[in-house]
Amino acid sequence: MGIGVNVELKVEEIAKTIKKLKREDREQLLLLLSREGKEIRKRIKEIKSRKVKTLSREEILKDVL
Repeated sequence: MGIGVNVELKVEEIAKTIKKLKREDREQLLLLLSREGKEIRKRIKEIKSRKVKTLSREEILKDVL
């Protein structure tokens, strides 16, 4: 036996909500909805679980400055 849930969303309300988002949040939403979103979610999960180490700003720019 399965349990179902019906959700009614109006496209206009979703559009209004998206328009109210900050630019950075809209960019993140676009990435999550794109094909790259799956890869980004995987990388975030790896960072949070400490499987990979992120570089500091200094480490990234050490040979540039």
